[in-house]
Amino acid sequence: MSKHKKIKVVRLYFGKQDHTYQTTGNGEIVIVLVIDDSNVITDEFYRFNGKSFYIICRLWKIPPVEGIKVTKFEIGKILDNNVLTTIEKCIGNRSKSLFKRHSNLEIITMCAFRSRNNGDDLIDEPCIVFYCSCKGVVPINEETFPKHLDDIPTDVREGFFYQFPGFLRGSTEVLDPLRMGAIISRKDQPSNGTLGGFVTMGSGDIGFITAAHVFKTVSGYFTSDDNFDVVQPSRGFFRTNVCGVNAKSFVSAGLFDGHTIDAALVRITSRKPTRGLFAGMNEQQLKESGYSLEMLPEYDNAAIRDFRQEQTNRWNTCVKFGASTGLTRGTLCLNGICVKWTDDFITLGNLNSVCDILYFKQLQIQGHQNLSFAQPGDSGALVFQVDSDDTNGQRLVCIGMVVGGTSDNKTVVTPIVPILNALKVQMHQFNTINMDES
Repeated sequence: MSKHKKIKVVRLYFGKQDHTYQTTGNGEIVIVLVIDDSNVITDEFYRFNGKSFYIICRLWKIPPVEGIKVTKFEIGKILDNNVLTTIEKCIGNRSKSLFKRHSNLEIITMCAFRSRNNGDDLIDEPCIVFYCSCKGVVPINEETFPKHLDDIPTDVREGFFYQFPGFLRGSTEVLDPLRMGAIISRKDQPSNGTLGGFVTMGSGDIGFITAAHVFKTVSGYFTSDDNFDVVQPSRGFFRTNVCGVNAKSFVSAGLFDGHTIDAALVRITSRKPTRGLFAGMNEQQLKESGYSLEMLPEYDNAAIRDFRQEQTNRWNTCVKFGASTGLTRGTLCLNGICVKWTDDFITLGNLNSVCDILYFKQLQIQGHQNLSFAQPGDSGALVFQVDSDDTNGQRLVCIGMVVGGTSDNKTVVTPIVPILNALKVQMHQFNTINMDES
């Protein structure tokens, strides 16, 4: 390993090989490096004080083959609601202690199949899945993952969670009035995200919500009341324009019925909306979702669904309107996924720079037709279920907000009710009578 070469890594730890799984290497002690460039490490061994340690490298944000194989079979698989509820309850009760005991744990979720031989052989049995940074390596002074949780079988795979801020993607149009799904950012920062949904603030003003990490490079749990300007479209576009001021943004875990909240509230100062319309859709996306240019989707009624209290309509189609990928469709596949976000980059010269955030009690959405439900730039987008309505055809009911995704191509969504409670706001209800503005 070059003495002077600067190496950027996402994860770094010493571990012992668990021979239950196949890993490359001859030594019992290994160094795990999760990197974003396959050409960063060229040497097979790291030498320190006369000792050699085998290096195992993993690529971040590259979907592992095992997860891709299993996902293809999992799409369209419907589990019994009682089984799902039991698994979700178990994850909710055990996730905090599991993350505390296993530093390499990235995601706790469920799957309809147990995987063997790297996804080549599947066992048709619902299980709890532990996604870790390197399968087959146990961090020093830690134990292997449990084979069962509350009599529910478990499975171990490789994978990661990452947030969905974007950089200069989306429509350049200045929207007046504002629309949900528009690309937004801080006036003074390059990262961008999605204008999620309009809310009524305690003062009576109209605001909108988005993900807090859209506005701030996250370095841990935080709360900010700084009154910085928010622009739409995002910084970097020629016609970028201030549309609001940050009222509150924070990332906090466990304070709101055990949920992690990653949310920001913006008070709108210009281009106030008069109806719940969306931006960034194309004709093909509308057609695939049952809409058209003559019948656009709208969210005027402020309807929300609290999956903490009810399990009805679980299999209704979900849709989201994001600044990056527009209108996409999916299905709620888990209520209660838990993930760990770790700061994108640490350096070997400052190992203490690593920062973790645990996202508890989140929703997990699987995109339809093996397509992504959300991508970078969609953070903050609201997620809706489509209910059949005898009067209006399709009724949008908000269930949450996009905060990130996993390396097996699923989307992580924070439930909407804890967000609203945390920000002390309500979804804004528009008066649909005599609306002529488009």
